[in-house]
Amino acid sequence: MKISLRRPLSRAFTLIELLVVISIIAVLASISVPVTKNVMNRARSATVQNDCMQLQNAIKGFYNEYYAYPVRGDSEGPYETNSDLMDVLMSADSAQADDLNRRKIPFWEPSKMAKKENLPGFHPDTGRLNDAWGQIYEVYMDADDDSSLTIPSIYGDKFGRSGRIKRPIFVHSSGQDKKFDAIKDNVSSWD
Repeated sequence: MKISLRRPLSRAFTLIELLVVISIIAVLASISVPVTKNVMNRARSATVQNDCMQLQNAIKGFYNEYYAYPVRGDSEGPYETNSDLMDVLMSADSAQADDLNRRKIPFWEPSKMAKKENLPGFHPDTGRLNDAWGQIYEVYMDADDDSSLTIPSIYGDKFGRSGRIKRPIFVHSSGQDKKFDAIKDNVSSWD
């Protein structure tokens, strides 16, 4: 009987096969990164659109209750979603909220709390409400009751108007580029 000292041959990956597999994985990963970023940006835009509509509905609810907007004076804005406006809509304990929201009705509640001032969500210490990119929302209200608003000029071109619209409330976010200049990434309450 003959005994072989050879090991049986085992099938293993060669260095070339391993490099080919790694390069295929790298190509697939490089293709998926931009797609993932685009999907994430669309999700942020949807979140901001929802926030704009919730703020608009909260302000409409306030108006239906008190027949006035939650601001002082007759300026149309822009009002930032800062502590003054948010305290009134949330029925917080502050002098302005007590004066404007006498019945202490909460018209809006934060869905997301921010841990830092420039992060998305509501920051309880500063009273800021930030969009998904960490920028503050702008709110325009028809405080002088003339049934129209003066809006940013970038939107006037979009709707064929010269900066005036027949709407009582307009809530607006600068979008991903954080500038109120490009209509394609700005988000508003009427989009």
